Amino acid sequence: MKCTLKVITPVHIGNGVKYGPQEFYTGKGKAGSRKLEIFSRVDTTKLYSKLDEKTREEFLHNLTTPEFDLNGFFKGSPAAKKAARESVRYRGVIKTKSSQIKEVNEHIKTSDELYIPGSSIKGSIRTALLYQHIRESDLERISGAVQRRRYRDFQSIINEFFSAESRDAAKTSVMRFLQVTDTGTVKTPHLYEMKVLNAGRGSFGYKKFPLHLEFIPRTELEFEMRSTYRGVYDGIGLGARKRLADPETVIESLYSFSKDYIEHEIEFASRYGIDFLEKLYTKLRSINSPETPLMRIGYGSGFLATTIALRFKEEDPATYDSIRKLAGRRTYPYEFPKTRKLINGRTPPGWVKVIFHE
Repeated sequence: MKCTLKVITPVHIGNGVKYGPQEFYTGKGKAGSRKLEIFSRVDTTKLYSKLDEKTREEFLHNLTTPEFDLNGFFKGSPAAKKAARESVRYRGVIKTKSSQIKEVNEHIKTSDELYIPGSSIKGSIRTALLYQHIRESDLERISGAVQRRRYRDFQSIINEFFSAESRDAAKTSVMRFLQVTDTGTVKTPHLYEMKVLNAGRGSFGYKKFPLHLEFIPRTELEFEMRSTYRGVYDGIGLGARKRLADPETVIESLYSFSKDYIEHEIEFASRYGIDFLEKLYTKLRSINSPETPLMRIGYGSGFLATTIALRFKEEDPATYDSIRKLAGRRTYPYEFPKTRKLINGRTPPGWVKVIFHE
């Protein structure tokens, strides 16, 4: 089944690489009649090879200085700036008013183009399937396991949900038969500043959190999803679990999970008077549909979007509290989670619409 991932709010999937102003420089650009602030990521090895001997020595010396940045270096060496232009790996758009960018978290790439891995999409699908279809009896078993802080028992219940044999979960999991490809690529990252909104005691504020990330901007990306389960695999003993790999089940589960999660975020924003966030989630609610469901993916998704804890939050607060403790989360006398990572302090990242084509 061919699918389209429509990015509603920018998405970041990190590759673990961070880089600073020693590896990029800023400037001006245009998109039609619009003027843009841009950054250019440089291949420093290639840049070094293009410099003359004297400038090379100066460049190497400056690289060991924490305050070094390419913009300042170019002011004293026009030849170095020309060499840098010839050494650019890729360019991106700066979408923050922050005057100083000390470090950037890189988005995962192939040949310097951004994409969303199929494994990330599949991980979000897995959470939705678990949230929607886990049985009440399993929820009771999970409650007992987390109350006793028996992590292995908790994990075993999850494995049993997807697998015919929990002791060999990887080989007998129904998720083996749900194949999701990587998406197509995007050439131009957008660079945003992340801010942490902190709620509590009926109000909200922001933590100091100077972090910049590359994002996939609003666009549409193609990928494929298919079930490879055939009758020949009936011997594994998956039984009714095999329906979890059906596209129809995936679509239904994504919609149900996103619907409940969005409602929770609307209530959260309303409770703390965060009008702009309530308005945004109300808009997301209006575009979420059973045919083309929303899904949250990547950086900033948070505890509730990546676990089934929401199933317990209202119905079983004691188990919910135990789950967050088991996950190593701090205890607060009020709202948990009390923070939200927001792009430029306004927008929750990672919301996409999944469009399924026949």
